[in-house]
Amino acid sequence: MNERFNSAISQFFCFHFWFLILDSKKSQYIFHIIIMAVGSYGFGSTKIIVNADDGFYSGIRDQGIVSCLSAVDRGVSDVSVLMNGAVAKGLLSSPYHERPQMSLLFSHITRHRQIPGLHFNLTEGKPLSKTKFVPSLLNDNGCFLGKHGFRRTLMFSGINMNEVEVELESQINAFRNVFGTIPSHFDGHQHVHVLPGIDVVVASVISRIGIKWIRVPMEYIPETSCYITESEINFYREVSDQAMKAKEIFSSYSLKYTQNFIGMALMGKNQTIESLDQSLSSFNNCKNIEFMVHPGYRTKKHTNESNNLEGCGDPDGPDLFSQSSDREHEMFFLTSDEFKDYLMVHNYELLTFSDLS
Repeated sequence: MNERFNSAISQFFCFHFWFLILDSKKSQYIFHIIIMAVGSYGFGSTKIIVNADDGFYSGIRDQGIVSCLSAVDRGVSDVSVLMNGAVAKGLLSSPYHERPQMSLLFSHITRHRQIPGLHFNLTEGKPLSKTKFVPSLLNDNGCFLGKHGFRRTLMFSGINMNEVEVELESQINAFRNVFGTIPSHFDGHQHVHVLPGIDVVVASVISRIGIKWIRVPMEYIPETSCYITESEINFYREVSDQAMKAKEIFSSYSLKYTQNFIGMALMGKNQTIESLDQSLSSFNNCKNIEFMVHPGYRTKKHTNESNNLEGCGDPDGPDLFSQSSDREHEMFFLTSDEFKDYLMVHNYELLTFSDLS
């Protein structure tokens, strides 16, 4: 069997050489057939969910996500949405029949009868709950405390867990209002859902209403990277450690999660075939993987006109993360032939969380 497989690999690379020379539509078609044959030879596929975070953050970010969802063979298979994002707020204030015209992402999701996940947000922008009901979650401007501000306040016991539950239920109810059902899966904006104490509230609420799948962002983070700063590496390792502890809590509530997770070490310009292969090749006998991504056209700097159309309601407008060219780098990578060919050669099958259910 090994000799036959090695022969198939040799033929594949030989054909790849001629493919690059000929570069015709016919040769490309044959090339993809050979890739699929070689990739599936003698092996069962590994299920991979490529999940785009930050849906409904802005129309232009959504446009990029939809381009990934719509690409041939799909560069992205699933999405999770921010219910306090600018697009979501527009949908919530509009009659149902007008919503497809208001949001490209909503139109795509409903047209394909797909149920997205909820990207639970406690760190950016304004809450959906009335401010008087969630004061410990907010600053003097009535906005969330930020990624690091929320964590500092939580560390010193300044976060009221009852208020976390209030805001969580507000975001779930908003999701139900827009989609008429519960989310297919659950994750946290800036990984807030795996923080100590927050994990218990989340697990209790979502298991009670029937959400089955939750993200567990445990990931090997390399010592160094050209595109990841030391502070980012430390943050990702902290998240991974917190996720390992939260995993036990999620299991105690019978929540499901993928066998493995990648994405923190693959954000922005670090999202390359080489980095992806390094992450995926470390797994043995893996049945399913979640690959977290953040594609989209980048947002622009804050203006008075753009503030209500982009971001989560913060007075400063959309954050630097959404303004970064990294968003477009990810979008172009995920829709590239290089990425699709890699998945086919290594026999990864793109699925949604609903498919796993």
